[in-house]
Amino acid sequence: MADLRPFDKMPLPNTSSVLVSDLFYVFVGLEESHRELLASAMLKEPKTFDVKIHMTQSLPLPFEREHLRPRFDLVVFFINLHCQLSLDIVISSIKQLDAYYFLGKVCFLATRGRNGQVHHSMVDVRTVKELADKHLSIFIQTELDQCPEQEGGRSQYSAQDLPNEDDVIYTAERLLSILKICAGLVPAMSSLRMSSVLKHF
Repeated sequence: MADLRPFDKMPLPNTSSVLVSDLFYVFVGLEESHRELLASAMLKEPKTFDVKIHMTQSLPLPFEREHLRPRFDLVVFFINLHCQLSLDIVISSIKQLDAYYFLGKVCFLATRGRNGQVHHSMVDVRTVKELADKHLSIFIQTELDQCPEQEGGRSQYSAQDLPNEDDVIYTAERLLSILKICAGLVPAMSSLRMSSVLKHF
């Protein structure tokens, strides 16, 4: 039985909720994980509606707190292209979503596949794209890390040491645009028409 359903609760006025699933995407040494950086950027962006962000490592969610949760308008799956387990947990968690979520209310966000790191990836970005296409869902590729500087052919610091603020903000803006549509806050636009909107991303 699906754990999450998009229409089993009434929406809150002028409010949207997004479930950000980290799925084994935690970096040792960072003060905040990438999902927390992205969530913080989303909350700081100027907007005319309230945003509630919930985070989890995987689905299903704990049943005992179900009555306290709002209706989720968008589910975002983080997939670390350097971690096969990240993809495996996403595939497992997808089974916990009601089919109605796959009408524009799911986003697959692939990270760490740019800045020359593609050849180090354990997960092919095409696999994630195919997964998104198979589920008629949104796909976003982002970095969120600074590209490490090179000196004498060696990195001065790890790419995980510094977040790429421009990429974090740009990704947050894209997710907010998607979330606003999924929550029904854009007149004459629904998540079913999301594919035409995504051409601009």
